[in-house]
Amino acid sequence: MPTLVTMPKWGLTMQSGTITGWIANEGETVAAGAPLLTVETEKAVNDIEAPTDGVLLKIVAASGDEVPVMGAVAIIAAPGETVSDDELAALIASAGGSAPAAAAGAGAAAAAARPARAATRTDGGRVTASPAARKLATELGVDIDTVEASGPGGRVTSEDVQRAADLVSAERAAPRDEMITTEQGITLAGLVAGPEAAANKIVFLHGLGGSLSTWAQVMGDAAMSNRVLALDLPGHGGSDKPAPDGFEYTVAKIAQAVGDAIVSQGLAPAIVVGHSMGGAVALQLAIDRPKAVRALVLVNSAGLGKEINVELLDRVESEPSLEESRKTLELFFEDKRMVLARGVEDMHKNRSAEGADPAMKALAASSFSREDGQLVSFVDKLAEVTVPVYLIWGELDRVIPAKHGQDAALVIPNCWLDVMRGIGHVPQVEDAAAFNALMRRWLAQLPAAE
Repeated sequence: MPTLVTMPKWGLTMQSGTITGWIANEGETVAAGAPLLTVETEKAVNDIEAPTDGVLLKIVAASGDEVPVMGAVAIIAAPGETVSDDELAALIASAGGSAPAAAAGAGAAAAAARPARAATRTDGGRVTASPAARKLATELGVDIDTVEASGPGGRVTSEDVQRAADLVSAERAAPRDEMITTEQGITLAGLVAGPEAAANKIVFLHGLGGSLSTWAQVMGDAAMSNRVLALDLPGHGGSDKPAPDGFEYTVAKIAQAVGDAIVSQGLAPAIVVGHSMGGAVALQLAIDRPKAVRALVLVNSAGLGKEINVELLDRVESEPSLEESRKTLELFFEDKRMVLARGVEDMHKNRSAEGADPAMKALAASSFSREDGQLVSFVDKLAEVTVPVYLIWGELDRVIPAKHGQDAALVIPNCWLDVMRGIGHVPQVEDAAAFNALMRRWLAQLPAAE
């Protein structure tokens, strides 16, 4: 039977991908895992690999085409397999062509299998329901008056209650924007997703000049089984950007705002994942509010040594422009395919937003110096970090050397280190698949929260 190759969903907010080139040609034999084509999304360029061995029978979408998530891109046939035009057309038509909705569990599937309607009521107005259904509704916190019934005579069954609970859970797990006001009066923009009852609560923090979209290709994978929140730090993205004379743009003050957000969202103790400057914020938070932090994942983190590439300071001190944004991304990525026009435009737009550039300059000035390098250092405090720490570093980082992570791993008591070969300053974007695999492996062995 031929295999349909579709556009994958690489991030929570991904709706489509643009094909930038085909690596394989129609009629060629392909092996499972071999790259077939290259796709550009909002934040990155990725290869789609062959899901099986066979022959690339038909290319459905050409270079330059924008294809929705789950839309058809190619068909692979087994060697020697004959497929009619009608069969090809039917297979292509079977592709969904849109992002799948969040899974609602077995109860939702059962709902699709049988009709449901408003429950009947007694003369006194009480919903007709089985005793088991009422008991389950109490246990799951479901208002039985709102449950649709599928039982005989409009009676609410236990399955109906479970279905209603599953649908609520799925709705809450779906990604949504969140505006969180901290005790400092600063409102932070966030993106939250994943099952509320998940054992792991993960908070993602971006670096200097970035935004929560840095984690677009990571959150989708993490949200499958974890409750996740990505934040825009003060002065960045969709968060408040008070003038530097009214807000202290320091790692300590930003950590305070992040801690407030974690607690207010009910995510403490959280696994805090920080990239670059976000790593320093995560470390500060673990020191200042240890009860809010269960573990740390530090990605090419600031605060673990003195060296900083002064070219980054050149970019920060410059006036915002498309060219400056391009130079910044070229500094960040080893793979220059990652320097996308839309990424350049997005970075320029964020930095050009009212209040963003002064905020970034103020945070950089409090954290870095041309003469003294990194001004925020936790090197002397690392032995005091008692929570599990996972260090992930791009081997070829030109902003902060990988040696900082290697040195820190020798001092932190409960520490793991992985260096991603051939990767620059932003491994979660440059090789999201490998980054996600490392995170899954580490989370699987992380001790359960107390």
